[in-house]
Amino acid sequence: MSATGSGGPGPGPGPATGSGSGASNPRKFSEKIALHTQRQAEETAAFQEVMMDITSTRVSLNIRVSLPMRLIAGSSPVSP
Repeated sequence: MSATGSGGPGPGPGPATGSGSGASNPRKFSEKIALHTQRQAEETAAFQEVMMDITSTRVSLNIRVSLPMRLIAGSSPVSP
């Protein structure tokens, strides 16, 4: 396993070991940075979607739980 790889195969073979490899490294690094940035954005969007689902579930559960308690306590379900 390569020290720079953190998941799955990349677009090409591992680091080159030739003397001419310095010319292609900036392009490869910019491509890797773009892939990492895109992957991070996708993971952030997925995380935010899960958190929104959890929040909406909690809100709907709180409404369902608190509504019957108000009815039991004698408050009106409709405000005047």
